[in-house]
Amino acid sequence: MTTQHHAEAESHHRSSRDVETSETIVWPLLECLVGGAGAGIVFVLSLPILADILSPLGVLSPTGLTFVFLFAWLFLWLLSSVSRERVIG
Repeated sequence: MTTQHHAEAESHHRSSRDVETSETIVWPLLECLVGGAGAGIVFVLSLPILADILSPLGVLSPTGLTFVFLFAWLFLWLLSSVSRERVIG
């Protein structure tokens, strides 16, 4: 049986054995921002063409535009992540 003091100290203890020092939250955040910025630029530049293509959908055309933007963002996020892994390692 553990005492209250010992259990409390154990719950706040964080093991550093499972954490890699080279992997931080900065790289995934930068990859997300690069993917989002790239998708935003491509989306704004191709918006007239996309609007013409998706106009037959009528009321669902904004939904189609949203899906195009989200898939572009995810694709560019993945592309930036893979590129970083191949360049930096």
